[in-house]
Amino acid sequence: MGARDTLFEELGGMPCLDRVHRVFYEKLLAHPWLRQFFQGVRREHLESQQSEFMSKLFGGPDIYRGRNPKGAHVHMYITEEVFQARHDILERSLNEAGIAPDLRRRWLDYDMGLKKALVKTAVSECAGRFGTDPIIAPSKPHYIS
Repeated sequence: MGARDTLFEELGGMPCLDRVHRVFYEKLLAHPWLRQFFQGVRREHLESQQSEFMSKLFGGPDIYRGRNPKGAHVHMYITEEVFQARHDILERSLNEAGIAPDLRRRWLDYDMGLKKALVKTAVSECAGRFGTDPIIAPSKPHYIS
Protein backbone atom coordinates (compact mmCIF):
# COMPACT_ATOMS: atom_id res chain seq x y z
CA MET A 1 0.00 0.00 0.00
CA GLY A 2 1.45 3.35 -1.07
CA ALA A 3 1.21 6.60 0.87
CA ARG A 4 -1.40 7.94 -1.55
CA ASP A 5 -3.72 4.96 -1.64
CA THR A 6 -7.27 5.83 -0.73
CA LEU A 7 -9.84 3.56 0.84
CA PHE A 8 -11.62 3.69 -2.51
CA GLU A 9 -8.53 2.28 -4.27
CA GLU A 10 -7.78 -0.26 -1.54
CA LEU A 11 -11.33 -1.62 -1.78
CA GLY A 12 -11.02 -2.05 -5.54
CA GLY A 13 -12.99 0.98 -6.69
CA MET A 14 -16.54 1.16 -7.95
CA PRO A 15 -16.96 -2.58 -8.63
CA CYS A 16 -16.46 -3.25 -4.92
CA LEU A 17 -18.81 -0.47 -3.79
CA ASP A 18 -21.48 -1.70 -6.20
CA ARG A 19 -21.06 -5.31 -4.99
CA VAL A 20 -21.39 -4.32 -1.32
CA HIS A 21 -24.41 -2.12 -1.97
CA ARG A 22 -26.20 -4.88 -3.89
CA VAL A 23 -25.85 -7.15 -0.85
CA PHE A 24 -26.66 -4.30 1.58
CA TYR A 25 -29.90 -3.22 -0.11
CA GLU A 26 -30.98 -6.80 -0.61
CA LYS A 27 -30.84 -7.15 3.17
CA LEU A 28 -32.39 -3.75 3.95
CA LEU A 29 -35.27 -4.25 1.55
CA ALA A 30 -35.97 -7.69 3.02
CA HIS A 31 -35.96 -6.42 6.60
CA PRO A 32 -39.52 -6.32 7.97
CA TRP A 33 -38.98 -3.00 9.73
CA LEU A 34 -36.27 -1.06 7.87
CA ARG A 35 -37.69 -1.67 4.38
CA GLN A 36 -40.44 0.83 5.22
CA PHE A 37 -37.92 3.64 4.76
CA PHE A 38 -37.48 2.75 1.09
CA GLN A 39 -41.02 2.20 -0.15
CA GLY A 40 -41.53 3.53 -3.65
CA VAL A 41 -37.82 3.95 -4.40
CA ARG A 42 -36.18 1.75 -7.05
CA ARG A 43 -33.48 -0.50 -5.66
CA GLU A 44 -31.12 0.39 -8.51
CA HIS A 45 -31.44 4.07 -7.60
CA LEU A 46 -30.67 3.38 -3.92
CA GLU A 47 -27.63 1.28 -4.80
CA SER A 48 -26.17 3.72 -7.32
CA GLN A 49 -26.71 6.78 -5.09
CA GLN A 50 -25.01 5.02 -2.17
CA SER A 51 -22.06 3.88 -4.29
CA GLU A 52 -21.60 7.33 -5.81
CA PHE A 53 -21.75 9.02 -2.38
CA MET A 54 -19.29 6.58 -0.83
CA SER A 55 -16.91 6.97 -3.79
CA LYS A 56 -16.19 10.57 -2.88
CA LEU A 57 -16.19 9.88 0.86
CA PHE A 58 -13.56 7.15 0.37
CA GLY A 59 -11.31 9.33 -1.82
CA GLY A 60 -12.56 8.20 -5.22
CA PRO A 61 -14.26 10.13 -8.03
CA ASP A 62 -16.68 12.89 -7.05
CA ILE A 63 -19.67 11.72 -9.10
CA TYR A 64 -22.47 12.02 -6.52
CA ARG A 65 -25.03 14.67 -7.43
CA GLY A 66 -27.56 14.06 -4.67
CA ARG A 67 -28.21 15.92 -1.43
CA ASN A 68 -25.94 15.82 1.58
CA PRO A 69 -26.85 13.08 4.10
CA LYS A 70 -28.76 15.40 6.45
CA GLY A 71 -30.80 16.92 3.61
CA ALA A 72 -31.42 13.58 1.90
CA HIS A 73 -32.80 12.06 5.10
CA VAL A 74 -34.56 15.08 6.65
CA HIS A 75 -37.95 13.41 6.11
CA MET A 76 -36.93 10.18 7.86
CA TYR A 77 -37.21 9.65 11.59
CA ILE A 78 -33.96 7.76 12.05
CA THR A 79 -33.53 6.93 15.71
CA GLU A 80 -30.41 5.56 17.38
CA GLU A 81 -32.00 2.09 17.16
CA VAL A 82 -32.75 2.44 13.44
CA PHE A 83 -29.21 3.66 12.74
CA GLN A 84 -27.66 0.78 14.70
CA ALA A 85 -29.85 -1.83 12.99
CA ARG A 86 -28.81 -0.43 9.60
CA HIS A 87 -25.14 -0.31 10.68
CA ASP A 88 -25.29 -3.96 11.76
CA ILE A 89 -26.73 -4.91 8.36
CA LEU A 90 -23.90 -3.00 6.68
CA GLU A 91 -21.36 -4.94 8.73
CA ARG A 92 -22.93 -8.26 7.73
CA SER A 93 -23.03 -7.11 4.10
CA LEU A 94 -19.33 -6.20 4.15
CA ASN A 95 -18.55 -9.64 5.58
CA GLU A 96 -20.69 -11.37 2.97
CA ALA A 97 -19.08 -9.36 0.16
CA GLY A 98 -15.65 -10.55 1.30
CA ILE A 99 -14.23 -7.21 2.45
CA ALA A 100 -10.97 -7.67 4.38
CA PRO A 101 -11.27 -7.01 8.14
CA ASP A 102 -9.08 -3.87 8.16
CA LEU A 103 -10.98 -2.32 5.23
CA ARG A 104 -14.29 -3.35 6.76
CA ARG A 105 -13.38 -1.59 10.02
CA ARG A 106 -12.45 1.58 8.12
CA TRP A 107 -15.69 1.50 6.12
CA LEU A 108 -17.70 1.06 9.32
CA ASP A 109 -15.83 3.98 10.92
CA TYR A 110 -16.88 6.20 8.00
CA ASP A 111 -20.44 4.96 8.41
CA MET A 112 -20.45 5.84 12.12
CA GLY A 113 -19.17 9.29 11.17
CA LEU A 114 -22.48 9.91 9.38
CA LYS A 115 -24.54 9.14 12.47
CA LYS A 116 -24.73 12.72 13.74
CA ALA A 117 -26.21 13.91 10.43
CA LEU A 118 -28.86 11.18 10.35
CA VAL A 119 -30.06 10.38 13.86
CA LYS A 120 -32.93 12.38 15.32
CA THR A 121 -34.32 12.36 18.85
CA ALA A 122 -37.90 13.34 17.93
CA VAL A 123 -40.19 13.21 14.91
CA SER A 124 -40.46 17.01 15.18
CA GLU A 125 -36.88 17.21 13.86
CA CYS A 126 -38.12 15.83 10.53
CA ALA A 127 -39.45 17.88 7.60
CA GLY A 128 -40.66 17.10 4.10
CA ARG A 129 -37.84 17.43 1.57
CA PHE A 130 -40.05 19.05 -1.05
CA GLY A 131 -42.83 20.35 1.16
CA THR A 132 -45.06 17.48 0.08
CA ASP A 133 -43.01 14.50 1.23
CA PRO A 134 -44.54 12.66 4.14
CA ILE A 135 -42.46 12.07 7.25
CA ILE A 136 -41.30 8.45 7.33
CA ALA A 137 -41.48 7.17 10.88
CA PRO A 138 -42.19 3.46 10.68
CA SER A 139 -43.32 1.59 13.74
CA LYS A 140 -41.18 -1.29 14.82
CA PRO A 141 -43.21 -4.51 14.74
CA HIS A 142 -43.57 -6.08 18.19
CA TYR A 143 -41.84 -9.27 17.02
CA ILE A 144 -38.58 -7.48 16.12
CA SER A 145 -36.04 -7.25 18.89
